[in-house]
Amino acid sequence: MHMLVYLHEEGSISGAAKCMHLTQQAVSAQLKRLEELVGRPLVCRQNQRIELTPDGEVILLAARKMVDIANRIRYQFSNTTLDGFVRFGFTQGFSLPMLFALLSELRRVQPRLEVRCETGRTSQLLAKLEAGGLDVVLGAQADGNAQGEVMRRERLVWVGDLHHLVRPGMTIPLVVLPAPTFIREHIFDTLSSAGHKWTVHFESDDPASLRTAIRSGWGISLFNEETVLGDFTLPHAMETTLLPFPGHVEFFMRYNPLRNDALIRSFATVLRKVLNRP
Repeated sequence: MHMLVYLHEEGSISGAAKCMHLTQQAVSAQLKRLEELVGRPLVCRQNQRIELTPDGEVILLAARKMVDIANRIRYQFSNTTLDGFVRFGFTQGFSLPMLFALLSELRRVQPRLEVRCETGRTSQLLAKLEAGGLDVVLGAQADGNAQGEVMRRERLVWVGDLHHLVRPGMTIPLVVLPAPTFIREHIFDTLSSAGHKWTVHFESDDPASLRTAIRSGWGISLFNEETVLGDFTLPHAMETTLLPFPGHVEFFMRYNPLRNDALIRSFATVLRKVLNRP
């Protein structure tokens, strides 16, 4: 069942094989056995990616539940408590509820673990990871990129006072992160492709400052859905005809191969469990 989950997330046999530390032939064999078991094709190829068929999507729901149950059983009967530290860098799009869930689960599973966190833009975090300054990075990428193991896929949402700031013939004011960030370029490309004119009115690296600028009418932006839900002070539109559909963002994990030890693997397992929750 892990195979089908990884195949869905990675979109390729090779990607699933890498996540499972198996050969591509072994993953293909598992897929073939599963299809023979259910008597229906579970995958198809779309634009050089492997996509699940409708029957595959049904099996995926059951697979995720089984994987989650297996993880819970493993945690319940594991007597191994590890000492040490993990240096964890995460993008600013990683919401506080998700961080709370991660830290709560880590505290339950590895109570003696020391977690050293820092936030930043994905490019900065990956550079620090490559330099040995971080152990695990949770980054954000455009939908379909392949910078690491995909942990979660979220819908992007337009935020801001759209009814006053988005009008025919009007140049749209934007509130954005400084370059280089993929979400900044994605905003520019999405608006330009739909024929909208835009200009940057406010730029900041600080999430609180971005939210304040949006609330005070400086412009619009794109946030991932998890950071918007429950914030009734931030104007946003889950559905709108004023602007094009903005697509999705993927959160991926990458860790330092020099620290592929039991502590890092335990941390990664908890991260998978928390971020794969619906």
